[in-house]
Amino acid sequence: MPDYTTLLQTARFDVVEMELPSRDGQTHRRAYIRHPGAVVLLPLLDPDTIVMIENERTGVGETLLELPAGTRDQGETPLQTAARELVEETGYRAGDLEVACEFYSAPGLGNELMHMVVARNLTAGEQQLEPTERILTRLVSREEVDQLVRGHSIRDSKTLVGLQHFLLGYT
Repeated sequence: MPDYTTLLQTARFDVVEMELPSRDGQTHRRAYIRHPGAVVLLPLLDPDTIVMIENERTGVGETLLELPAGTRDQGETPLQTAARELVEETGYRAGDLEVACEFYSAPGLGNELMHMVVARNLTAGEQQLEPTERILTRLVSREEVDQLVRGHSIRDSKTLVGLQHFLLGYT
């Protein structure tokens, strides 16, 4: 990464500014988000049922139907983050976790690399939500997932990536 100046530090990410040379020889300053990375989970209760969450998202002023996800803590592997976030957001524990793919959530804005993790052999338990989280767990069938995606009811990009993976049978 080129030299940068930190503009803002938060608990989850930093906003940095970099000087970038342009094709015309000038230098331009651009702000980006530096992020430690995250996971999105595709929790399979069985081959045709996934565990999703109804997540109140204050940033957009809506409750979105999403796949569970979370930011990696320092020193955590993607699978450690996945195990922690699955329990926190859904209460389920996974007997098997596997990274299915990686993708950048918004490469024009920052470097957040997401690892999509398939979770199998689930055991139900209690959620361990953070104090500011408002999340309800919802079981969704393959047929309903197809209808939600085709009906444009899913508006969260990481969830769309995971659900397309599910619908295309890559799980």
